[in-house]
Amino acid sequence: MADREGTEGGLAMKKRDYAPDSQKMAGNEQIASEVSKNPNGVGYVGLAYTKANGIKVVAIDGAMPSKESVLGKAYPYARPTFHYTNGEPTGLAKQSAKIAVPEGVLI
Repeated sequence: MADREGTEGGLAMKKRDYAPDSQKMAGNEQIASEVSKNPNGVGYVGLAYTKANGIKVVAIDGAMPSKESVLGKAYPYARPTFHYTNGEPTGLAKQSAKIAVPEGVLI
């Protein structure tokens, strides 16, 4: 099992700890790379990494990960991303917020 360094099961493990001998990885790219090299490898990555060479994507509860299944809440391992700024964003932070959250809620 390849998991993210510093995580404690969260979404994929329903808040249970990973096995003590799981490999701790820095992020999606490392996990996808390691799983692609190991025929017994198992890991989970962000949606953008489901197209990585050498990995097989599996359905969960009958739903394959895709933009549509995530937005439609059919894919159970999706989660929102939150962006925070210290006060009203300006400059590049404001531009980034408009790109990252075009239909989101700015508070």
